[in-house]
Amino acid sequence: MNLTAIFESWHIGDGNYPPLNVGQLVNLSFELEPRKTQEVGLDIPESFKHLGKGEYRFCGTVLKVYGDAVTIIRIGEFCFYIMSNESEHYLEGSRYCGEGTLVLDHYSWVEYFKQYENPPDLFYKLSVKRILKVNIPEKFVARHETGKSLPTRLVPEDYSASDVEEINTMQGQPFDEEFYIIDFDSSELEGRDIPRTFIS
Repeated sequence: MNLTAIFESWHIGDGNYPPLNVGQLVNLSFELEPRKTQEVGLDIPESFKHLGKGEYRFCGTVLKVYGDAVTIIRIGEFCFYIMSNESEHYLEGSRYCGEGTLVLDHYSWVEYFKQYENPPDLFYKLSVKRILKVNIPEKFVARHETGKSLPTRLVPEDYSASDVEEINTMQGQPFDEEFYIIDFDSSELEGRDIPRTFIS
């Protein structure tokens, strides 16, 4: 299984994850942040198509709905969660299609999944295959006397190839005005003992 997901720099400051290196073995869960979803019939096949740079078009089945926040979507052997205050609109057993960004679990599942009834396994053993560092263009950084504000990531159309740099390690990076696009691969890792990568 190959996956591409966004690693937002604030994870380092918050102590959620360590800096990653190419070749590192990790054990991660994922969130998909949808821009839109639509219920479809069960005759529509499941699919998970990478559109590039961590953006996906998906069609999957709702496995679980927990309260009014967490919805688990299954697509074949891969499961991820969606955070939404409209989770009650997702129906277990129904199929939904949409587009969105795959990001590292920001803690909502890895820290709290034991509180949910019969939680599915959303953790995957993976190897880091490539790291792209994306510098956030200056036009997205609002500077003021007491600091600055900027988005934690951008959609691909908001940055150019000149903003992207391939690196072998995130060690020593500023973790400030950038985010990372990480390619993962699960090949030949079945049965390996890889502890969860989430720290706090």
